[in-house]
Amino acid sequence: MDSPAPSASGAVAKPVSIEWWRRNYTAGTGSAETITSDGAVKGFRDRNPNYTITIQGGPFGPETDQKFDIAILQQKAGPDVFHTTGGDVLKYAAAGQLSEPPLTATEKSDFNASALTATTYKGKVVAYPLWIVPWFEYINLDLFKERGVTPPKDGNWTYEEFLDAAKKLTFKRADGKQIYGFAHANDEFAFMLIDGGRLYDTAVKTWTFNSAEAVSGLERWVALAKEKVMPPDFLTLNPNDSQARFISGEIAILQRPSAMINVLNADPKWVYGTNWDIANFPKGKTAQTAWGGVGFIAVREQADADKKAAAHVFAKYLTGPDIGPDLKKMTPPIEYWLAPAARTSAAGIYGEYHPAKAKVAKMGSFTYVLPNVSTWAEIDQKYLRPARDAALEGKKTAKQALDEVAPTAQKLLDEANK
Repeated sequence: MDSPAPSASGAVAKPVSIEWWRRNYTAGTGSAETITSDGAVKGFRDRNPNYTITIQGGPFGPETDQKFDIAILQQKAGPDVFHTTGGDVLKYAAAGQLSEPPLTATEKSDFNASALTATTYKGKVVAYPLWIVPWFEYINLDLFKERGVTPPKDGNWTYEEFLDAAKKLTFKRADGKQIYGFAHANDEFAFMLIDGGRLYDTAVKTWTFNSAEAVSGLERWVALAKEKVMPPDFLTLNPNDSQARFISGEIAILQRPSAMINVLNADPKWVYGTNWDIANFPKGKTAQTAWGGVGFIAVREQADADKKAAAHVFAKYLTGPDIGPDLKKMTPPIEYWLAPAARTSAAGIYGEYHPAKAKVAKMGSFTYVLPNVSTWAEIDQKYLRPARDAALEGKKTAKQALDEVAPTAQKLLDEANK
Protein backbone atom coordinates (compact mmCIF):
# COMPACT_ATOMS: atom_id res chain seq x y z
CA MET A 1 0.00 0.00 0.00
CA ASP A 2 1.36 3.43 -0.94
CA SER A 3 2.24 5.86 1.84
CA PRO A 4 0.03 8.94 2.06
CA ALA A 5 1.57 11.93 0.30
CA PRO A 6 2.82 14.69 2.58
CA SER A 7 0.70 17.82 2.60
CA ALA A 8 1.31 21.48 3.36
CA SER A 9 -0.58 21.05 6.61
CA GLY A 10 1.87 18.47 7.89
CA ALA A 11 -0.65 15.59 7.79
CA VAL A 12 1.74 12.74 7.07
CA ALA A 13 1.62 9.19 8.36
CA LYS A 14 5.27 9.00 9.38
CA PRO A 15 8.30 11.24 9.84
CA VAL A 16 10.33 12.04 6.73
CA SER A 17 13.92 13.32 6.68
CA ILE A 18 15.24 15.17 3.64
CA GLU A 19 18.49 16.91 2.74
CA TRP A 20 18.64 20.42 1.29
CA TRP A 21 21.79 21.65 -0.47
CA ARG A 22 22.26 25.43 -0.40
CA ARG A 23 25.28 27.28 -1.82
CA ASN A 24 27.02 29.71 0.57
CA TYR A 25 25.34 28.14 3.61
CA THR A 26 27.69 27.80 6.59
CA ALA A 27 26.07 26.95 9.92
CA GLY A 28 26.56 29.56 12.61
CA THR A 29 27.65 32.38 10.29
CA GLY A 30 25.89 35.60 9.41
CA SER A 31 25.71 35.12 5.65
CA ALA A 32 22.37 36.02 4.11
CA GLU A 33 22.04 32.49 2.74
CA THR A 34 22.66 30.94 6.16
CA ILE A 35 20.24 33.15 8.09
CA THR A 36 17.42 32.81 5.57
CA SER A 37 17.93 29.05 5.17
CA ASP A 38 17.82 28.41 8.91
CA GLY A 39 14.70 30.56 9.10
CA ALA A 40 13.11 28.69 6.19
CA VAL A 41 13.62 25.34 7.89
CA LYS A 42 12.12 26.64 11.14
CA GLY A 43 9.13 28.18 9.36
CA PHE A 44 8.49 25.02 7.38
CA ARG A 45 8.79 22.71 10.39
CA ASP A 46 6.37 24.89 12.35
CA ARG A 47 3.84 24.05 9.63
CA ASN A 48 5.10 20.49 9.02
CA PRO A 49 6.46 19.05 12.29
CA ASN A 50 6.84 15.53 10.87
CA TYR A 51 9.59 16.64 8.51
CA THR A 52 13.28 16.89 9.39
CA ILE A 53 15.52 18.91 7.08
CA THR A 54 19.31 18.84 7.09
CA ILE A 55 21.16 21.60 5.23
CA GLN A 56 24.47 21.10 3.44
CA GLY A 57 26.41 24.12 2.21
CA GLY A 58 29.47 25.04 0.21
CA PRO A 59 31.00 28.29 -1.08
CA PHE A 60 30.05 29.76 -4.44
CA GLY A 61 32.46 28.50 -7.08
CA PRO A 62 33.66 25.52 -9.12
CA GLU A 63 34.39 23.23 -6.15
CA THR A 64 30.78 23.30 -4.99
CA ASP A 65 29.53 23.06 -8.59
CA GLN A 66 31.61 19.91 -8.98
CA LYS A 67 30.23 18.51 -5.71
CA PHE A 68 26.69 18.90 -7.07
CA ASP A 69 27.59 17.33 -10.43
CA ILE A 70 29.33 14.31 -8.91
CA ALA A 71 26.48 13.61 -6.49
CA ILE A 72 23.59 14.18 -8.90
CA LEU A 73 25.01 13.05 -12.25
CA GLN A 74 27.46 10.32 -11.27
CA GLN A 75 26.30 8.94 -7.93
CA LYS A 76 22.56 9.56 -8.54
CA ALA A 77 22.46 10.66 -4.91
CA GLY A 78 23.00 13.72 -2.74
CA PRO A 79 20.33 16.36 -2.13
CA ASP A 80 16.62 15.69 -2.07
CA VAL A 81 16.00 19.37 -2.79
CA PHE A 82 18.52 22.01 -3.85
CA HIS A 83 19.10 25.54 -5.11
CA THR A 84 20.37 25.70 -8.67
CA THR A 85 20.82 27.97 -11.67
CA GLY A 86 19.63 27.92 -15.27
CA GLY A 87 22.28 25.93 -17.11
CA ASP A 88 22.42 23.31 -14.37
CA VAL A 89 18.64 22.90 -14.40
CA LEU A 90 18.75 21.82 -18.04
CA LYS A 91 21.88 19.72 -17.53
CA TYR A 92 20.28 17.74 -14.70
CA ALA A 93 16.97 17.51 -16.55
CA ALA A 94 18.71 16.12 -19.65
CA ALA A 95 20.27 13.45 -17.43
CA GLY A 96 16.84 12.50 -16.06
CA GLN A 97 17.77 13.57 -12.54
CA LEU A 98 14.98 16.09 -11.83
CA SER A 99 11.51 15.30 -10.55
CA GLU A 100 8.81 17.28 -12.33
CA PRO A 101 7.02 19.72 -9.97
CA PRO A 102 3.36 18.76 -9.40
CA LEU A 103 2.06 22.26 -10.17
CA THR A 104 -1.61 22.98 -10.72
CA ALA A 105 -2.70 25.26 -13.56
CA THR A 106 -3.39 27.99 -11.00
CA GLU A 107 0.08 27.62 -9.50
CA LYS A 108 1.71 27.75 -12.95
CA SER A 109 -0.16 30.94 -13.81
CA ASP A 110 1.18 32.51 -10.60
CA PHE A 111 4.81 32.26 -11.79
CA ASN A 112 6.53 34.87 -13.94
CA ALA A 113 6.11 33.54 -17.49
CA SER A 114 9.73 34.05 -18.58
CA ALA A 115 10.98 32.40 -15.39
CA LEU A 116 8.74 29.39 -16.01
CA THR A 117 9.95 29.19 -19.62
CA ALA A 118 13.53 29.25 -18.35
CA THR A 119 12.89 26.05 -16.39
CA THR A 120 11.09 24.19 -19.17
CA TYR A 121 12.86 21.21 -20.75
CA LYS A 122 11.29 19.42 -23.72
CA GLY A 123 7.90 20.88 -22.90
CA LYS A 124 7.96 20.07 -19.18
CA VAL A 125 8.59 22.35 -16.21
CA VAL A 126 11.46 20.66 -14.36
CA ALA A 127 12.09 22.98 -11.39
CA TYR A 128 10.49 25.75 -9.33
CA PRO A 129 11.50 29.33 -10.24
CA LEU A 130 12.50 31.01 -6.98
CA TRP A 131 13.44 34.59 -7.75
CA ILE A 132 14.62 36.95 -10.49
CA VAL A 133 18.00 38.39 -9.55
CA PRO A 134 19.27 41.66 -11.09
CA TRP A 135 22.88 42.84 -10.75
CA PHE A 136 23.37 46.52 -9.92
CA GLU A 137 25.81 48.92 -8.24
CA TYR A 138 26.37 49.32 -4.50
CA ILE A 139 27.94 52.69 -3.73
CA ASN A 140 29.97 53.73 -0.69
CA LEU A 141 28.58 57.19 0.07
CA ASP A 142 31.41 57.96 2.51
CA LEU A 143 33.99 57.56 -0.26
CA PHE A 144 31.87 59.60 -2.68
CA LYS A 145 31.74 62.40 -0.09
CA GLU A 146 35.46 62.13 0.69
CA ARG A 147 36.36 62.57 -2.99
CA GLY A 148 33.70 65.19 -3.76
CA VAL A 149 31.88 62.92 -6.22
CA THR A 150 28.13 63.40 -6.63
CA PRO A 151 26.17 60.11 -6.43
CA PRO A 152 24.01 59.35 -9.48
CA LYS A 153 20.66 61.17 -9.31
CA ASP A 154 17.84 58.69 -8.66
CA GLY A 155 20.41 55.93 -9.21
CA ASN A 156 20.76 56.66 -12.93
CA TRP A 157 24.03 57.37 -14.73
CA THR A 158 25.55 57.06 -18.16
CA TYR A 159 28.64 54.96 -18.77
CA GLU A 160 30.67 58.15 -19.15
CA GLU A 161 29.45 59.49 -15.79
CA PHE A 162 30.14 56.11 -14.20
CA LEU A 163 33.69 55.95 -15.60
CA ASP A 164 34.43 59.52 -14.50
CA ALA A 165 33.24 58.70 -10.96
CA ALA A 166 35.28 55.48 -10.84
CA LYS A 167 38.43 57.37 -11.88
CA LYS A 168 37.95 60.03 -9.19
CA LEU A 169 37.24 57.34 -6.60
CA THR A 170 40.49 55.48 -7.33
CA PHE A 171 43.18 56.94 -5.08
CA LYS A 172 45.80 56.22 -2.44
CA ARG A 173 45.41 57.64 1.05
CA ALA A 174 48.23 59.31 2.96
CA ASP A 175 48.60 56.13 5.04
CA GLY A 176 49.26 54.16 1.85
CA LYS A 177 45.88 52.42 1.66
CA GLN A 178 44.76 51.98 -1.95
CA ILE A 179 41.09 52.59 -2.76
CA TYR A 180 39.58 51.44 -6.06
CA GLY A 181 36.66 53.09 -7.78
CA PHE A 182 34.99 49.92 -9.03
CA ALA A 183 34.96 46.15 -8.67
CA HIS A 184 32.86 43.20 -9.70
CA ALA A 185 33.13 39.47 -9.13
CA ASN A 186 34.49 37.08 -11.74
CA ASP A 187 31.13 35.47 -12.57
CA GLU A 188 29.43 37.88 -14.97
CA PHE A 189 29.38 39.63 -18.34
CA ALA A 190 27.16 42.61 -17.53
CA PHE A 191 29.20 45.22 -19.40
CA MET A 192 28.81 43.34 -22.66
CA LEU A 193 25.07 44.13 -22.56
CA ILE A 194 25.51 47.87 -22.18
CA ASP A 195 25.29 48.74 -25.90
CA GLY A 196 22.69 46.14 -26.81
CA GLY A 197 24.81 43.00 -27.06
CA ARG A 198 23.06 39.72 -26.23
CA LEU A 199 24.32 36.15 -26.08
CA TYR A 200 21.75 34.69 -28.46
CA ASP A 201 19.07 35.73 -30.91
CA THR A 202 15.50 35.81 -29.54
CA ALA A 203 14.90 32.19 -30.61
CA VAL A 204 18.08 31.10 -28.74
CA LYS A 205 19.27 29.38 -31.92
CA THR A 206 22.11 31.67 -32.99
CA TRP A 207 25.13 32.82 -30.95
CA THR A 208 25.31 36.62 -31.22
CA PHE A 209 27.79 37.61 -28.51
CA ASN A 210 30.35 38.71 -31.09
CA SER A 211 28.04 41.33 -32.61
CA ALA A 212 29.22 44.93 -32.97
CA GLU A 213 27.10 45.76 -29.90
CA ALA A 214 28.72 43.04 -27.77
CA VAL A 215 32.20 44.06 -28.95
CA SER A 216 31.43 47.69 -28.05
CA GLY A 217 30.31 46.62 -24.58
CA LEU A 218 33.48 44.62 -24.01
CA GLU A 219 35.55 47.60 -25.19
CA ARG A 220 33.89 49.75 -22.52
CA TRP A 221 34.81 47.09 -19.97
CA VAL A 222 38.40 47.02 -21.27
CA ALA A 223 38.53 50.80 -20.80
CA LEU A 224 37.90 50.31 -17.06
CA ALA A 225 40.85 47.92 -16.91
CA LYS A 226 43.08 50.35 -18.83
CA GLU A 227 42.16 53.18 -16.47
CA LYS A 228 43.13 50.91 -13.54
CA VAL A 229 39.95 51.76 -11.62
CA MET A 230 39.61 48.08 -10.60
CA PRO A 231 41.86 46.08 -8.25
CA PRO A 232 44.70 44.21 -10.02
CA ASP A 233 43.15 40.80 -9.25
CA PHE A 234 39.71 41.74 -10.62
CA LEU A 235 39.70 38.78 -13.02
CA THR A 236 39.91 36.26 -10.18
CA LEU A 237 37.99 38.16 -7.50
CA ASN A 238 35.31 35.80 -6.21
CA PRO A 239 31.90 37.06 -5.02
CA ASN A 240 32.55 36.78 -1.29
CA ASP A 241 35.95 38.49 -1.50
CA SER A 242 34.61 41.35 -3.62
CA GLN A 243 31.87 41.89 -1.04
CA ALA A 244 34.38 41.80 1.84
CA ARG A 245 36.50 44.49 0.18
CA PHE A 246 33.52 46.78 -0.27
CA ILE A 247 32.59 46.34 3.39
CA SER A 248 36.18 47.07 4.47
CA GLY A 249 36.04 50.38 2.57
CA GLU A 250 38.49 49.44 -0.19
CA ILE A 251 35.95 49.64 -3.05
CA ALA A 252 33.73 52.64 -3.85
CA ILE A 253 31.35 51.00 -6.35
CA LEU A 254 30.64 47.27 -6.31
CA GLN A 255 28.58 45.40 -8.88
CA ARG A 256 26.70 42.56 -7.17
CA PRO A 257 23.16 41.17 -6.90
CA SER A 258 20.64 41.86 -4.16
CA ALA A 259 21.65 39.40 -1.41
CA MET A 260 24.29 41.87 -0.19
CA ILE A 261 21.57 44.29 0.96
CA ASN A 262 20.89 41.97 3.91
CA VAL A 263 24.59 41.86 4.80
CA LEU A 264 24.89 45.65 4.87
CA ASN A 265 21.66 46.06 6.83
CA ALA A 266 22.96 43.66 9.49
CA ASP A 267 26.11 45.75 10.02
CA PRO A 268 25.58 48.79 12.31
CA LYS A 269 28.49 50.59 10.61
CA TRP A 270 26.57 50.62 7.32
CA VAL A 271 23.49 52.85 7.44
CA TYR A 272 21.42 53.01 4.28
CA GLY A 273 21.27 56.52 2.82
CA THR A 274 24.16 57.67 5.01
CA ASN A 275 26.97 55.21 4.28
CA TRP A 276 25.62 53.31 1.28
CA ASP A 277 23.06 53.33 -1.48
CA ILE A 278 22.36 51.44 -4.69
CA ALA A 279 22.34 52.60 -8.30
CA ASN A 280 21.39 51.14 -11.65
CA PHE A 281 23.92 49.60 -13.98
CA PRO A 282 25.41 52.42 -16.11
CA LYS A 283 23.52 53.18 -19.31
CA GLY A 284 25.18 52.78 -22.70
CA LYS A 285 23.90 53.38 -26.24
CA THR A 286 20.59 51.59 -25.73
CA ALA A 287 17.77 51.62 -23.17
CA GLN A 288 18.57 50.96 -19.51
CA THR A 289 19.55 47.34 -18.99
CA ALA A 290 20.82 45.04 -16.26
CA TRP A 291 22.33 41.57 -16.11
CA GLY A 292 20.19 39.08 -14.25
CA GLY A 293 19.35 35.48 -13.68
CA VAL A 294 16.64 33.25 -12.29
CA GLY A 295 17.29 31.16 -9.21
CA PHE A 296 15.55 27.79 -8.98
CA ILE A 297 14.63 25.16 -6.44
CA ALA A 298 14.87 21.65 -7.86
CA VAL A 299 13.86 18.24 -6.54
CA ARG A 300 16.04 15.26 -7.39
CA GLU A 301 14.45 12.25 -9.05
CA GLN A 302 14.74 9.18 -6.81
CA ALA A 303 13.05 5.90 -5.91
CA ASP A 304 12.08 6.94 -2.36
CA ALA A 305 8.56 8.27 -2.92
CA ASP A 306 8.23 9.67 0.61
CA LYS A 307 11.41 11.74 0.37
CA LYS A 308 10.53 12.95 -3.11
CA ALA A 309 7.01 13.99 -2.08
CA ALA A 310 8.34 15.76 1.03
CA ALA A 311 10.96 17.56 -1.08
CA HIS A 312 8.22 18.88 -3.37
CA VAL A 313 6.18 20.18 -0.42
CA PHE A 314 9.31 21.94 0.88
CA ALA A 315 10.15 23.32 -2.60
CA LYS A 316 6.65 24.80 -2.90
CA TYR A 317 7.09 26.42 0.50
CA LEU A 318 10.52 27.86 -0.44
CA THR A 319 9.07 29.47 -3.58
CA GLY A 320 5.57 30.31 -2.39
CA PRO A 321 3.64 33.11 -0.66
CA ASP A 322 3.73 31.79 2.95
CA ILE A 323 7.45 31.81 3.67
CA GLY A 324 7.96 35.59 3.52
CA PRO A 325 5.31 36.42 6.15
CA ASP A 326 6.33 33.40 8.28
CA LEU A 327 9.94 34.57 8.56
CA LYS A 328 9.00 38.23 8.98
CA LYS A 329 7.07 37.26 12.15
CA MET A 330 10.11 35.58 13.71
CA THR A 331 12.19 37.16 16.47
CA PRO A 332 14.25 38.83 15.18
CA PRO A 333 12.40 39.18 11.85
CA ILE A 334 14.11 37.53 8.86
CA GLU A 335 13.87 38.95 5.35
CA TYR A 336 13.66 35.70 3.41
CA TRP A 337 13.51 37.04 -0.13
CA LEU A 338 17.02 37.98 -1.27
CA ALA A 339 15.60 39.04 -4.65
CA PRO A 340 12.11 39.65 -6.05
CA ALA A 341 10.05 36.44 -6.03
CA ALA A 342 9.19 34.67 -9.28
CA ARG A 343 5.61 34.09 -8.08
CA THR A 344 3.16 36.99 -8.21
CA SER A 345 1.51 35.95 -4.94
CA ALA A 346 4.90 36.07 -3.17
CA ALA A 347 6.39 39.15 -4.83
CA GLY A 348 4.86 42.01 -2.84
CA ILE A 349 6.74 41.55 0.41
CA TYR A 350 10.22 42.05 -1.10
CA GLY A 351 9.74 45.76 -1.78
CA GLU A 352 8.26 46.22 1.71
CA TYR A 353 11.41 45.02 3.45
CA HIS A 354 13.60 48.04 2.84
CA PRO A 355 13.88 51.19 0.65
CA ALA A 356 16.82 49.67 -1.28
CA LYS A 357 14.76 46.58 -2.02
CA ALA A 358 11.89 48.75 -3.22
CA LYS A 359 14.34 50.12 -5.82
CA VAL A 360 15.50 46.63 -6.79
CA ALA A 361 11.88 45.52 -7.20
CA LYS A 362 11.56 48.02 -10.08
CA MET A 363 14.59 46.67 -11.96
CA GLY A 364 12.87 43.58 -13.30
CA SER A 365 11.38 45.48 -16.23
CA PHE A 366 14.81 46.07 -17.79
CA THR A 367 16.75 43.06 -16.51
CA TYR A 368 18.13 40.71 -19.16
CA VAL A 369 17.57 37.21 -17.82
CA LEU A 370 20.13 34.76 -19.15
CA PRO A 371 18.24 32.17 -21.23
CA ASN A 372 18.69 28.58 -20.15
CA VAL A 373 21.05 26.62 -22.37
CA SER A 374 22.23 23.21 -21.15
CA THR A 375 25.75 23.77 -22.51
CA TRP A 376 26.09 27.29 -21.06
CA ALA A 377 28.47 26.24 -18.26
CA GLU A 378 30.89 24.82 -20.85
CA ILE A 379 30.58 27.87 -23.12
CA ASP A 380 31.11 30.17 -20.15
CA GLN A 381 33.96 28.48 -18.32
CA LYS A 382 35.95 26.95 -21.18
CA TYR A 383 35.58 29.58 -23.87
CA LEU A 384 33.81 32.87 -23.14
CA ARG A 385 35.44 33.64 -19.80
CA PRO A 386 39.01 33.06 -21.10
CA ALA A 387 38.20 35.21 -24.17
CA ARG A 388 36.82 37.98 -21.97
CA ASP A 389 39.92 37.81 -19.78
CA ALA A 390 42.27 37.94 -22.77
CA ALA A 391 40.61 41.18 -23.90
CA LEU A 392 40.62 42.68 -20.41
CA GLU A 393 44.31 41.84 -20.00
CA GLY A 394 45.09 43.49 -23.34
CA LYS A 395 46.29 40.26 -24.96
CA LYS A 396 43.62 40.42 -27.69
CA THR A 397 41.25 43.04 -29.03
CA ALA A 398 37.63 42.71 -27.94
CA LYS A 399 36.58 41.81 -31.48
CA GLN A 400 39.33 39.23 -31.93
CA ALA A 401 38.54 37.58 -28.59
CA LEU A 402 34.80 37.33 -29.24
CA ASP A 403 35.14 36.28 -32.88
CA GLU A 404 37.40 33.39 -31.89
CA VAL A 405 34.81 32.06 -29.43
CA ALA A 406 31.81 32.31 -31.78
CA PRO A 407 32.19 29.09 -33.85
CA THR A 408 32.64 26.86 -30.79
CA ALA A 409 29.86 28.64 -28.90
CA GLN A 410 27.52 28.13 -31.86
CA LYS A 411 28.41 24.44 -32.01
CA LEU A 412 27.63 24.02 -28.30
CA LEU A 413 24.39 25.98 -28.70
CA ASP A 414 23.40 23.66 -31.56
CA GLU A 415 24.18 20.69 -29.33
CA ALA A 416 21.93 22.09 -26.60
CA ASN A 417 19.09 22.58 -29.09
CA LYS A 418 19.14 19.01 -30.43
